[in-house]
Order: sequence, then structure tokens, then C-alpha cells
Amino acid sequence: MQRLPYRIRRVWAVLFLTTLTLCLWLAYPSLTIGHQGIAEIATAKSSALTQLAQQGLELYQAGDIQGAIKSWQKALSSSQEHNSNLSDKISVLTYLARAYQQVGQIPEAIAQLKQVIAYYRQTNQPIKVGRMLTEQAQLYSSLGQHRRAIAILCGQNQINLPCTQDSALEIARRHSDFLGEVAAWGSLGNAHRLQGEYKQAIEDFEHSYEIAKRINNQTYLASTLNGLANTYVSLAKGNQRRAEFASEVGDRKAAQKFQQDTVRDDNQAAQYFEQSLNLARSQNQRVNELRSLLGLVRLYDRQHPEDKAIVNNILQQAIVVLEQLPDSREQAYGAIQLANLLQLANQKSESVTTDPATQCLKSESLLPSVELLNKAVAITQKIQDSEGESFAKGRLGHIYECRQDYQEAINLTQQALIGTVRKESFYLWAWQAARLSKATGRVKEAINFYEQSVDSLKSIRSDLTLEQRDFQFDFRDNIEPVYRELLELRLEQTEHLVQESDIQQNLEFVLLGIDELRLAELQNYLGNDCALALIQQPVPLIGKNTAVLSSIILKDRLAIILTLADEQKKFKSRLFWVPAKSQEVKDVISDLRVKLEKRSDLENSYQAKAQQVYDWFIRPFIKDLETDKIETLVFIQDGILRSIPMGALFDGKQFLIEKYAIATTPALTLTNPIRYNPQELRVLAFGLTEAATVETDAGAKFFQPLSQVKLELKTITKSLPQSMGLLDQDFTTERLQQELAKNTYPVIHLATHGKFGIDDRETFLVTGKKVKVNYQKSRRPETYNQKLTISDLYQLISNTRDRNHPIELLTLTACETAVGSDRETLGLAGIAIQAGSQSAMASLWKIDDAATAQLIAKFYQNWHSGLSKARALQATQIAWLKTHQQQLESHPGYWAPFILIGNWL
Repeated sequence: MQRLPYRIRRVWAVLFLTTLTLCLWLAYPSLTIGHQGIAEIATAKSSALTQLAQQGLELYQAGDIQGAIKSWQKALSSSQEHNSNLSDKISVLTYLARAYQQVGQIPEAIAQLKQVIAYYRQTNQPIKVGRMLTEQAQLYSSLGQHRRAIAILCGQNQINLPCTQDSALEIARRHSDFLGEVAAWGSLGNAHRLQGEYKQAIEDFEHSYEIAKRINNQTYLASTLNGLANTYVSLAKGNQRRAEFASEVGDRKAAQKFQQDTVRDDNQAAQYFEQSLNLARSQNQRVNELRSLLGLVRLYDRQHPEDKAIVNNILQQAIVVLEQLPDSREQAYGAIQLANLLQLANQKSESVTTDPATQCLKSESLLPSVELLNKAVAITQKIQDSEGESFAKGRLGHIYECRQDYQEAINLTQQALIGTVRKESFYLWAWQAARLSKATGRVKEAINFYEQSVDSLKSIRSDLTLEQRDFQFDFRDNIEPVYRELLELRLEQTEHLVQESDIQQNLEFVLLGIDELRLAELQNYLGNDCALALIQQPVPLIGKNTAVLSSIILKDRLAIILTLADEQKKFKSRLFWVPAKSQEVKDVISDLRVKLEKRSDLENSYQAKAQQVYDWFIRPFIKDLETDKIETLVFIQDGILRSIPMGALFDGKQFLIEKYAIATTPALTLTNPIRYNPQELRVLAFGLTEAATVETDAGAKFFQPLSQVKLELKTITKSLPQSMGLLDQDFTTERLQQELAKNTYPVIHLATHGKFGIDDRETFLVTGKKVKVNYQKSRRPETYNQKLTISDLYQLISNTRDRNHPIELLTLTACETAVGSDRETLGLAGIAIQAGSQSAMASLWKIDDAATAQLIAKFYQNWHSGLSKARALQATQIAWLKTHQQQLESHPGYWAPFILIGNWL
């Protein structure tokens, strides 16, 4: 499959780590801004301020922020001793809040504002309450807490609902405070943008723009235009990743549509950046001018990669503007941004696809970047912004790492680690320290730093996924490598260990690391409120007749780990290396998947690849499996390996399923292998027999009718008493919720089409409910089938199910995943987890309707008879093979796509 243009991919990759700097200084402007705002308050209040407070103002205006903070802190102490005027104290608290913000001490700034807001509420000054709430929301956004910011600004996080009475926005509207309203709308737009609600963000910014235009506030006009531009940049980024994903799975139509959307959004962003730039220049607004120039650099570098002159001209303009800014946080973070963009725009080759903060670019601009970063260090030291200083030193350390000046790189990275406060930054510098330790031969120290980085990621993972939607798109470039590099280092260390106890201990760490990576992948994919219910000690529950096979794909080879239990419930693991590079693994698996699906293949061309993969996974461990009398194999697969059914592996004489019951699980810590009493089996089954059309971001998608689904559901309800089957127009989310609320069904069976997209919002099942959508001048049909997204499924089931009675099995019989896509197969596990199900059975590709009906009916009968789920599926597939010996239907394309995910008992 042809990949999308490199330049587009690599420029987008810069945006994740860019967020770590941009969120700290590209926020919506405060109602009183920097030095100017303080000066205005000083003029109004100077006669009432103590000498210390006035001294603080003078220090602030001179650029000595820390000196100002100390003076104001003394002023507050003095006011308590002498019972000074309370309003004067509030003024000082306001000064402190803005000063703390300037040096990156955001929690302290929030604490001051809370006192200010409480005072204005007590003294019945609602306009000031609203304005201070807006500033408080901006501070929470700068910490990445966008949901909290939205709650302060509007009172809730649901689209199209009115704001609450005590929210900043509603207070401003109720009291006709247009300046407060324009700031609140802009801040709300910024929070929605960072949360990934781009359409809502655009509406918010447009509200802000209209009001700013009406009151002729040029500062807010420029900032709003910049906010709109950044929102369209984020939209373009999402569409570009969707185009790349569609291209990888062979959906050319969708790829073309998303690519067109990317160009459209880019052009709109460029227009807004240009308008903001012109307005900022006309008003001599240097900060807004710099923001717009930096935005244009990113766009033009992608749109005109062949014309370095255009990009470098804008960069030089930005450097000139940067020099005109006073020493401040804005100037420091602007310098960091420029250093980053200079490297990106002037690299000599196209060999790197990720951010220059994590990969080494052969750039012609390393020296200018070093100068800018040194400037950022000097500024942050002057204003005593320890977080900013840490970030600049960390970036400098990476440049020295790339130049292989390891001692200087280590010194700077250590300083970055010591100075950092934000966990999002700590993981980055710990990762950098790990790479440097590895490069200098200090393996144990490298492992320690990698583990610190992973621990930091674990603590922020859910917040990043929930609060920063763009984080999902950058996971593979900037998060996943940390886990993989740690695993590779530990696996390599195993080869040098002699004592068996040391080997087992090290492999135990590796298995825990694999589980952590799988959990991170899933949480990143789901990207919402679903809390993963972890089983802390799952391994002892596996049982002595069960073996676990874990895989990890590394750049130059594939690692397979077999884990077995003994009678004392102690576990031993064995590592086997497959000398296959990652691309070879992908090619072999993709080729095998294509051949497995080809049911008309009379020559059984799949057998060669199926035997090759058997030799990777099973042959090295045959003696262990036979000695321990293993009956069930549980696979924890990595990446593309998830896209094939392991039961179809072939040893030259028979399929793997003919010897072992087989299951797969995303992670052992998500699996609770407890046996369910199959005598209590009741199924709630929904099915779709009619053709369906679904509205997607890539356009209307048509699905063929499923003619045998009616028979499938009839067979289930006939063989399993007290089960229920509902078809077509009765297959609605409302009816599903209704039935689940009335009765407890251990099994939910959904015989319908499913689409697995790049994330949870584009993964859905098709229901029978028809909805009308009106499109003017559109040739697309107006009637669509309603989608059941996995987020909808989670909400629906969590609202109706008792936690003590979880769903035992979710069955999806008409789903299909694309060849070559590990992202789509991740969606299968995601659906089961969202549904709160102990396990799921699903099809990897679409098969004959009649075959599906027979296989599923037989599976339920076998399970109902007392077999475990894995053994029931095994018995079903073996029976099929015996019935169709020497027939076309014995091809794996008919029976193999059904896989069991999760609890196999």
C-alpha cells in the first residue's frame, strides 16, 4: 500500500510535543494583560496600596517577576498585621495571580484567584466574578484540565446545552459585560479545541469574534482569529491522520476524501493566520504577531516543502518580532518554538517522521536553534520560571544528544529532570536520559530512567487521552516508543543472564511491560471516560493446562515469550527470538491474512505462510507444551499479529485449532478467567437483515443485506430457552436499553455490520433504526441507519447493568477488519471492554451467512453443554472441518475468522 507523502506526516508529528510549549503561552488573552494590565490597576489603586505593594508593581514593570512576588507576599503579611483595607488586599492577590502565571506557577495563581473570586461574590460584584472565573478557566486549560475549564466557563461539557447561571459566560451575558463575554467565548473555544471538540470550538470562536468586532476590541479580534486558525490546523491534522489510516487499509475513496478535507482546512487556517497577522501588525500587538507567524511557518512548510525561501522568510520575520518582546514567558516559549521549527523546516533529509525533540534531524539550522534555546534559558532564569528553564535545557540536551556530545547532553538533561514540575515534561526528559544512558553503555541506569518515564506516562495517560484529543493521534510517535525501547532493552538483557532465577525475574518484568503497553494502546484508542477495570494478579488464575504466548515486534526481530504454570502456581517463561524484521513480519502476516480470506483458493496457497507463522510461535515450544499437557493457548499479540486467527496456523498436517483451544486477550490485567455456569445461558440477540447506509466522515457507506441473520437468531432462540431475538426496525439503541433494563442477559449477540476506525469515535455497529438527514443540493440519500458507537454502547450498558452481573459474552458475527490494520483489530477488543463484557467473540472478516448461522448455533450448544468458551469454539471448528473434509468449505476462510477475546473459560 502506498503511504501518504512523508512531508505531511512528519510536519504533523511536531504538533504533539509542541503542545507542551504552546499550551503555556498561546492561551486566550486575560482581561488585563501582562505589564499593561498591572499598570492600569496600579494607576487606579496606587493611593490605597502599601509601600510594599507599590514596590512590587515597580519590580514587575522592570521585569523582576520574582522580586515583585516577594514584595506582594510581604504586603499581604503586612495587611494582616495592620488590618489594611480588604479591597487593597484583593488587588495584591490579583497581582500575585498574574505574576505566578508569568513564572509558570499555575497552581499558586489559581489559589490566589479563588480568594479574589470569593471576595467579589461576597461583595456582590458579579462582573468581576465572571471575569476572574474566565481567568481561572484559562489557568486550568494551561494545565491541560480542559473539562474543568469548560465547567467554569459554561457549567457543563455537553454540546448544545445552555450554560449554568453561575458560569463565567452566563454571568457576562446576564450583566451585558461584552468584554467579559468575548473573553469567555474565546477561552471556551480554546478549551473545546484542545479537547478535540473542533466544531464546537469554531462556534465559540465565532461568537467571540462577532462580539469583539461589535465592541471594536482589536486584541481580542486578533486572538480569536488565531484561535480559529489553530482549530482548523487541528481539524486538518485529524483529517490527515484519517487519510493515512484509510490509505493503509486500502480505502482509496475515503483517503481521497480526507485528503481533500485536509487541504480545505489548511487553506482556511492560512486565511485566519494571515488576517490575525495583519491585524496584530496594524495594532502593534507583538505577541499575537509572533503566534500568527509561527502558525504560518507550520502550514507553509507543509504546503510548499520545495520552497525553503518562503518558510525561512517567515521564520526570519518571527525572529525579528521575538527580539522586540520584553523578557517574559511569551518570549522564552516563542524562542523554544522557533528553535523547533527551524530544525524541522531546514532538515537535510526526509528520513525522520517524528518531532525533532525525540528524533535526530540532519538540519542545517542546529546552531541557530542552539542560540535560540540558550536565549530561552537566559530569559527563564531571569524571570525565575523553573519549568520553562527545564524545558529549554531539555531541548538543548537533545540537540547535544544528536551531535553525540553525550556528556553535555547528560548534564543538560539532568538539569531538565531536576527543574521540571509537569509530568508531561518529566516523561520526556526521563526518556531522553534513558537513551543517553543506553548510548553510553549504562544499561541498568537506562532501564531505571525508562521505568521512570513509563511511570510518569501511566500517571498522566488517562488525563492526556481524556483532555487532549490530539494526543491520540500522536501516541505511536511519541508515547509507544518509550515502552518498546524499555522492553527491547530488558529482552536483550535476558540474553546475558546466567542464573535461571534472574532470567525468570527479568522476563516477569518484560511481561508486565507488555501488559502496560497493551493497556496504553487500548486507553489511547478508547480515548474517553471508560475506566479500565484491572485484575491485579491474573496469572495464578490461568491454570496449569493453559499456556500464554506473548509477542512483541521490534525493529530487527520478533520476540515470543511462552509462560506456563506448575503445580505450585509458580510460573516459568521462555523467550524465543524470531530473526524477522518488523517489515517482514508485517508482510508475512498481511499476505497470510489475504490468503486466509480467499475461500475460492483450491490450491490452499495459505498453507506456506500459515506454516511459517506456526514455526515462529509454536514449533520452538512443542516440547514444553506436550510436557505440561497444555490444552488451551492464550495469545497476547502485538500490532499486525492481532489481524490473523491463530487457529488457522498449520504444522504441515493439521491446523492449530485441532490440537489446542485458542483465545486472545489484549492484556492479562484486563482478563478475569472465572468460569461461568453455562446452564444459565440466555441470549439477547439483535440482527440486521436489510441493506443499510450509514453516514460517516468519509461520506455515505453502503452495507449489503445479511440474508441469513434471521435464521441465525431463530436458531439461537430455539436452542437456548428464555433468549430473545429482535430484527431490523426492532434493532434500536432504545430497544436494546429497554431489554437490558428489564432482564439480565449474560450474552448480547449482535448480528450486524461493524466498522472499525482510527479511534473510538469512528468505530461503530449498524442498527436497524432509520434517521432522516436533510442535505441541500446533495445527491446522497437522506435516510441513514443509526450508528451505535462503542462510546454509546458503553453508556447504554453501564446505565442498565449491575456491576455484580457483567455481560459474560458479547458476540459480533458480521464484523470485518481490513487487511494490514492492527488499529481495526484493536477496535474489536475495545468494543468488548466498552460493553463491560468478560469476553467477546467476533469475526475478523465477513463470511458466508449460512456458515455463520451454523457455526454460531453450534458454538452456543457446545458452551451450553458445559464446555469452556474456548473449548466450545474449538469443538465447533473441529466439527466443521470433519463435516467438510476434502470440500471447499474446509478452507479457513469459512471457519477461521471467529476469534475469542478475553475470558476463555
